[in-house]
Amino acid sequence: MTILRTTMADVDLDAVAANTRAVRDRAGVDVIAVVKADGYGHGAEAIAETAIAAGAAALAVATVEEAVVLRRTCPREPLLVLLGAQEQAERDAAVALDLAVTVWDIEGAQALAEAARAAGKTVALHFKVDTGLTRLGAPLVDAAARFAAIGKLAGVHVDGVFTHLARADEPDLGPAAEQLDRFDTFLDAISVPRWVHTSATGGVASLPPRSRVTAVRPGLALYGLDAAPHLAATLVLRPALTWRSRVHRVADVPPGTGVSYGHEYRLAREGRIATVPVGYGDGLSRLARSASLLVHGTAVPIVGRVAMDHVMLDVTDIGDVKAGDAVVVIGTQQGATLTADDLARAWGTINYEVVTSIKPRVPRRYLRGGRVVATKTLADGYVRC
Repeated sequence: MTILRTTMADVDLDAVAANTRAVRDRAGVDVIAVVKADGYGHGAEAIAETAIAAGAAALAVATVEEAVVLRRTCPREPLLVLLGAQEQAERDAAVALDLAVTVWDIEGAQALAEAARAAGKTVALHFKVDTGLTRLGAPLVDAAARFAAIGKLAGVHVDGVFTHLARADEPDLGPAAEQLDRFDTFLDAISVPRWVHTSATGGVASLPPRSRVTAVRPGLALYGLDAAPHLAATLVLRPALTWRSRVHRVADVPPGTGVSYGHEYRLAREGRIATVPVGYGDGLSRLARSASLLVHGTAVPIVGRVAMDHVMLDVTDIGDVKAGDAVVVIGTQQGATLTADDLARAWGTINYEVVTSIKPRVPRRYLRGGRVVATKTLADGYVRC
């Protein structure tokens, strides 16, 4: 029982595959495909399968629970949990599912080692170093000592080391280079493991590779989105997601008519208001009141407040708009295009937040060669066709 509503998102898996290959070609090393936050709102299962088929060597998610879900469709692929495992249930699940787990302190590694020994297994670890993001990771001053101590624990295998860059998407690459230099001093002090990774999408596009790095960790690039406008020409990508709906109702209204909650918008003349069933309950933020949607190939501004389930458009000047007409939130219609970056500018955020905000109640269809090969809905979850 696949239920697809008027508002839905289409994901072009051919674009995801092309983006994966573009990243690998640019970096010249293995790709760890980041599919956290349900594949940046695109759907982790289909993105993970496509990235692996296109040559990605491993996958990464943020949490153990995300990994539990992904293991249902990717049972054997190398899978890294970036936020680590803090609770006993997370540690037990990570060991049982053969996950690689991020650590940065001895206590966390010891707890994972105990869980692994209790299960009669060995758990793979990736050791994270804080070189300047000031978020997670071992402080540089004692990172090498922690790494050595963790490596001696029974029940663990330290399979990787990594750091995360704070400013790799900026025109001034000096701070990113300084972080990499700090990471190099850490590498000088240890026996370097199989996986060494530092760059996400911004770093892949902006930085030359360093000799001991064996992998990159792209997220945004897989989905065809740029980390920054000035990097668009460096790493050529294909946007994968189209988000669309249809007009639900059109009303002819007199001058002075208020639209949506609070009547913050009133028609200055006689006009026509189209209601579209997409709102903040679907991931279109209330802050997007200055955004536009495409109707008949024309960018039509949202009028009034964004509601949970609807937005309203003033279509007075857009020909014969009627119920059922196609509306594009992200994508192309009759030669006009609206992007995730356009939406991001309208509500003062970044393209990451736009796509990860698309809620699970928006059905996803996955296309390969223009044909639907899978769907993901609230009713059925992820289903291959």
